[in-house]
Amino acid sequence: MLRALSNPVRLEIIRTLAHVGEQQCIDLTRETDLAQSTVSEHLRVLKDAGLIQPCGPGPRSGYCIRADALLWLKQALIAL
Repeated sequence: MLRALSNPVRLEIIRTLAHVGEQQCIDLTRETDLAQSTVSEHLRVLKDAGLIQPCGPGPRSGYCIRADALLWLKQALIAL
């Protein structure tokens, strides 16, 4: 998880998703000013790390943050 969040673009994606909430689907290519393929790769890394998950119906549903994963990470860091 920390490796996934160490990239500034991925951290910004997490911040953006946290800001809009899971009820909205946004175009992250506009938010990050990156190519679709680059955004897709960053989303894959975040998903593989367990930090985000697809949400909403259909194949173009978007992503939302896995609050349980961030809570676990927060607790793990506090325990250090």
